[in-house]
Amino acid sequence: MRKDDTAAFARTADLAGWLWREADPGDWSGEALRPLAERRGRLVPVQEHERRHTGAREYRGLVISIPLDGEPATAFHPATAFHRHAEAAEAAIGPANSAGGHGPTGPWYEPSPDWGAPFLRWRRPGTESLELRAAGTGAELSLQPTQPYEEWRRTASEWGEPPHLPGGFVIEYLDAANEGLYTPGAWRVPRWSALPGPLSAFLRTLPAETLAIGRSVAVTIFAGGRETLSIRSAERLTVVGWFKHFSPNEEQGWSLRTDHPVRSWTLDAGAPGEVDGARLARHLIEILKTEKVPSLTKLRKHTHTPENAHTTLLGLGF
Repeated sequence: MRKDDTAAFARTADLAGWLWREADPGDWSGEALRPLAERRGRLVPVQEHERRHTGAREYRGLVISIPLDGEPATAFHPATAFHRHAEAAEAAIGPANSAGGHGPTGPWYEPSPDWGAPFLRWRRPGTESLELRAAGTGAELSLQPTQPYEEWRRTASEWGEPPHLPGGFVIEYLDAANEGLYTPGAWRVPRWSALPGPLSAFLRTLPAETLAIGRSVAVTIFAGGRETLSIRSAERLTVVGWFKHFSPNEEQGWSLRTDHPVRSWTLDAGAPGEVDGARLARHLIEILKTEKVPSLTKLRKHTHTPENAHTTLLGLGF
């Protein structure tokens, strides 16, 4: 590790501690906020169309940018750097109360980075939340009033148009900080022809996001009452299949599992930055149709999650 890398992670820990323990935004209005921003960050003013959620607040965030730089002479992905900054923040202020990926549409309809939209979130019920999230310039620490953000998320999920629905996933821990938190359920597309888009977007960035936040995601898909596919992501994206009608082969990337008593196949879909989301989505849909799944309504899924958490896959599409 380079000396300047160590300094960067220490700075993130220092900033997270300052925002979480010391920065007092009051009612998010007035001159008292400006000295906070002048010291280290920038204030995000409320836009007129956002006022339905923010009320009389003048600002909806205090944001500090964090570069995600890598050694140019080596293979590098922003998720690796994000993960180190996430570790520094959690070491400084404790484990996040929730973590995940925002999907293509970030908070307040801001576009997400192309490589992924990971986030860690610390929540004070009814007051402020701190979020470390990917941004167009790298990453950012964002202190924000809790209620407006959660109201926006609920409204966007329940009333948003399909192209702008929040996607990604969220892992929420069952602790006191999340008491009263409302998380919208996952949304579903109505037909096969609408599935490739959201499924592609979900799969393409998934290994980058799980690597970045230091958590894993796994979901088993049931068709006809039996396990058919399992999508698993940590530092790489892997698909496991149990087939009756589909014929996998090595040219498609499938390999027969020999360490399991039930005959199954494994597909290594790639590491961060390597996943061809569109191709993989088409392939999985082809498999499900070949396995004689008549419609999306016949699919069932089980999301594997830690005992002390609840995982919602917002962008899977079914």
